[in-house]
Amino acid sequence: MEKKFLVVLLALVLCLSAVGCGEVAKNPPSATRTESTAASSQSAGEESLPEISEPEESESVSEAESSKTTGKAASSSSSKPSSSVSSSSQTVKMTTEFKYNTNTDIDDNVFMDALIYTGYNITKHRSDGNMWVYILAKNKRGLGYLSDITYGGGCLGYETKNGKPDLAAFKRGGLVCASYVTYVYFNYLPNVAGIDTSSLTTPGNSHMAHDWYQAAKDWVKKGYSKKIPFTASLGGGNFTVFKSSETIPIGSIVMFKDFSQRNNPNNDHGTHVCIYAGYKNGYNWVYHVGNKNGPEFCAIERMSCGVEPQWPLAVFSTPSNIRMSAMLTVKVTDENGAPVKGASFTVKNKKTGATTKLGKTGADGTVSKEGLKYGEYLLTETVPTGYSADKTERTIMLNTAANSANTVTVKNTKQAAASSNDLQSD
Repeated sequence: MEKKFLVVLLALVLCLSAVGCGEVAKNPPSATRTESTAASSQSAGEESLPEISEPEESESVSEAESSKTTGKAASSSSSKPSSSVSSSSQTVKMTTEFKYNTNTDIDDNVFMDALIYTGYNITKHRSDGNMWVYILAKNKRGLGYLSDITYGGGCLGYETKNGKPDLAAFKRGGLVCASYVTYVYFNYLPNVAGIDTSSLTTPGNSHMAHDWYQAAKDWVKKGYSKKIPFTASLGGGNFTVFKSSETIPIGSIVMFKDFSQRNNPNNDHGTHVCIYAGYKNGYNWVYHVGNKNGPEFCAIERMSCGVEPQWPLAVFSTPSNIRMSAMLTVKVTDENGAPVKGASFTVKNKKTGATTKLGKTGADGTVSKEGLKYGEYLLTETVPTGYSADKTERTIMLNTAANSANTVTVKNTKQAAASSNDLQSD
């Protein structure tokens, strides 16, 4: 009880000491994302650390707790974008294919970039061999991974300075779970990554988890997202045994309710919100703010531990109308503009060296690939029989323009058929 009081007292002090949190982001910039911002190219280590069965401090703070820190400082900040949840929204028949964001790389994606942008030291986390290894909340600060942003309700998540997220404001006022998710989706993605998220419903109050729950429900109504079924049960050590019915796309919204309501099917109140980070080493990882550590990794399985335990309530897939990775379409025509079938292509990422097969062009002369990382590539063609090409290699850039749909046009020349005279021997 005393520890909980101290946490609340610290959050109140941060709230009262917060100065104006900067201007609010309004429109996405014209800049487009071409590669991971400040991301390390070093591979993640997989060595395991000794685990303690029960964390000694909370992995997350509920909305009831966070609302105590989101008073005057948050309400006096500049207003958010005007989009909000509409209670009159009609359910739309789901026609969208959820393929854009299902194969994002767990170790290199825009949602990890958003964490890194806050000052999280991913390079040290990786070099220590602790990536995707569970670390108790109380031990993280001493490892040198965390940013200078801590838990507090002094900001909304929309704050910008010179068109970019105002990190200094976040350090002064702090972030809670909901304002961190707001920062990612409606500040970092449009203003740093160049990904336009303006089509998405925003939470009525950006610092309240339940308002994010309502916004995500509206994504479903509009056909942008879907709820992913799962089962959750209480296991040994008070851990959550969590199993989803399908792969959860990285960037999905994960909602929790108070642990005490886990057996109450009528309780539909969201008290904590996270961003899904991927599944690895037996854990369903999330990005969140849940305690004084500020922005960090956690795991769904461990949210039921600590003094403010949480229980999985809903999972909403990453909006499928917005690509969070690049698509490439190669279109091949002959000298007359007719489509060329059977041209084979590969791309090599110049940063990572990874090679990906695109396949062969079809009857329409095109071949496409989703889920590519942003950045510079070497595109290589194997020219089909009966055609020639001026060049078979070219450097291309995959970025976020046009909803990350990148198109390259290639011309092949049809070779003339040999005449009967050419076939005669001397």
